[in-house]
Amino acid sequence: MGALANEIDPREFDSPGYQKDPFPLYKRLRDHHPLFRDRFHNRWLISRYDDVNAAFQDNESFDRALYKVDGPYVFGSSHVFGPNILEYGNSDRHRWLRNIIAGQFVGQGLVSFIPFIEKIAGELLEECMTDGEVELVSRFSNQFPIRVISNILGLPRADEERFVGWYQALIAGLGFGGEHLARGIAARNEMWKYLEPIIEERLKKPGDDLLSKIAIAELDGQRMSMDEVKGFIALLLAAGGDTTDKAIANMWYHMLYTRPDQFEDVKKDPTLWENVFAEMMRYDAVVHVQSRYTTREVEMHGRVIPERSLIILLLGSGNRDERVFANPDTFDIHRTDMHMGRENRSARYKDKLPGHLGFGVGQHFCMGYAMARQEAVIACTRMMEVMKNPRPKFSTHEGISSPNIDSGGFRSPQELWIEFDR
Repeated sequence: MGALANEIDPREFDSPGYQKDPFPLYKRLRDHHPLFRDRFHNRWLISRYDDVNAAFQDNESFDRALYKVDGPYVFGSSHVFGPNILEYGNSDRHRWLRNIIAGQFVGQGLVSFIPFIEKIAGELLEECMTDGEVELVSRFSNQFPIRVISNILGLPRADEERFVGWYQALIAGLGFGGEHLARGIAARNEMWKYLEPIIEERLKKPGDDLLSKIAIAELDGQRMSMDEVKGFIALLLAAGGDTTDKAIANMWYHMLYTRPDQFEDVKKDPTLWENVFAEMMRYDAVVHVQSRYTTREVEMHGRVIPERSLIILLLGSGNRDERVFANPDTFDIHRTDMHMGRENRSARYKDKLPGHLGFGVGQHFCMGYAMARQEAVIACTRMMEVMKNPRPKFSTHEGISSPNIDSGGFRSPQELWIEFDR
């Protein structure tokens, strides 16, 4: 009976309770089923930190791509973003596309974007921080990263609202609901129709904006196709925007509701927003899962995973692994057992501490990791400068949760009301 008590019904993964609070089930997986065969959904789940990290770094055994690059599948034909690097897996095409754009979001490329980030943050705060209270999600975080990236791309400022709408439809299209996918693809096609003449103009007369750099970038004498350029823009808007959007809301939720004591420390030292970001990405990251497909049979925990099996890497579980982090269920911005600085794709740091798994590791490490951190920290810092004595409007909050299974998007509060003095 003791063994039966530790068994897991795979239908638990579809329950409202799991969407709201997956962490008890994560612990059962780590402790009793570190490699779980989910026969109901036809997949395998990996839940411990070291195993997730190892799978990320083993490109010989785990591939992100569902289809073969040289096969009959037309890449992007069934994806809401269109052709994008997420579909190309570990292939040379993925590396080629990634190398064209990755350098734009780090180093001097990132430094050149900071004025845009500061400008958009200031404008939005001036618009929404006028009444002594604000609903942070709809008035600020949903809009901020999309307005930033559209400005960096060099798109007309008059059309920012359209991009916010397209972004929301694209994100919903990542879910399982057919109507959401249909609306997402319709939004993508509408956006593509809008973008094509702009891209053609930049090809003829490139400027200093990011769209020009993407359109004319060459690697070994090759440029991206028109559809790949448009797919890249859809990916930048949706995936990049949603990560930053949710990160900002999650950071403020924890400061207001779960650790108001540590919020006092942040008020005294705003540089601690960097730590808030890192701990948020560990404690309850925006993204909790990534998928892979085995390229060969893989042995793990005394079992053999068949070739071409769907693997679910549970980042959210690995980040709460007691084998790696002390008191993992406590949100602590002063944590001394985790790397709190800027992330990197190797997950190896000079301080010898483990990092969070929120951006992935290895070849598919998030290209926009530094941009997301920079946007979130700047936004939160500027908000605290504008809002005097920020405090939750309501004494209780339903907390962070995953969205409805039919629609895409990542974990965050649905709304977050803040009161402040002016």
